[in-house]
Amino acid sequence: MDFSEPLTVLRLVAAFAVLSYASVLDWRTRRIGNLYWILLSILGLLLIPVQVAADEEPIEYCLVLLPILAILSDVYWDAGGGTTVARLAPMAKYGLAIGSLIVLCYFWIDSEYFQHLASVPVMMLFVVIMYMLDLIRGGADAKALLSLAILFPFHPDLGSFPILQSDNASAEILFPFSFVVLVTAAIVVAFFPLGFLAKNALAGEFRSPQGFLGYRLNADDFKGRHVWLMERMEQGTHRFYTRPRNDEDLEKEAKLLLENGYKRVWVTPKIPFIIPMLVALVFSTLVGNILLLLFQI
Repeated sequence: MDFSEPLTVLRLVAAFAVLSYASVLDWRTRRIGNLYWILLSILGLLLIPVQVAADEEPIEYCLVLLPILAILSDVYWDAGGGTTVARLAPMAKYGLAIGSLIVLCYFWIDSEYFQHLASVPVMMLFVVIMYMLDLIRGGADAKALLSLAILFPFHPDLGSFPILQSDNASAEILFPFSFVVLVTAAIVVAFFPLGFLAKNALAGEFRSPQGFLGYRLNADDFKGRHVWLMERMEQGTHRFYTRPRNDEDLEKEAKLLLENGYKRVWVTPKIPFIIPMLVALVFSTLVGNILLLLFQI
């Protein structure tokens, strides 16, 4: 009996349910607890050996769980304290993840099936690096991508879906499903500047580059707003900027601007990235890998 399709359906239903609820939380509060991503990751971890057994592949391939768990242990378990052990723990965990992955690839890299499994910790490391470089700003966004990487070592395949298919088997390994979701979500977000441009043009308020990244608000109307400032007072000098500060005290900075005569100020919204990710999940499942069109693979 072929269990591939039921397992794919289970993965998709779980991912859609969690991302849908998380999208609501992201829109309302811009805060999403770890529990949702932990549960999704646990499901993915459990399904990997089930998938390997169902596909009658060597059970030893499940050793790929070692680098996956090593990465997860750093993401969700904080040793705490300022001891030397606590400071070295992340290095040890990622060293274990990378080292074990290299050893596993040494034995089984010639197996296309294992290449799919190995793409999971590789994608996880990629997400962690992007988060450390502040290319992924939200912790929940990064954890969502990590859980999707674990949940989908293979691209979902449901009958006639996705519509876009590639004859190149290595394309799915080169571009894991979670990476395709990330890129597709980023493309959705890339259209936001056009919306900001239209909004600011209609309001008769535009300044470059701020006008492509956000809009203006009254300095006394920040309560409950999910935004970052794009201007502030620094030692008595008014300055514009485009890269928000994570440690910004929004109401304090806005009050300072108002006291210095700046009644309307430029802000950029905290984009609820989980929503574009949900759209990207559905699009990538039904339509397929958009990178196949971009790179003509």
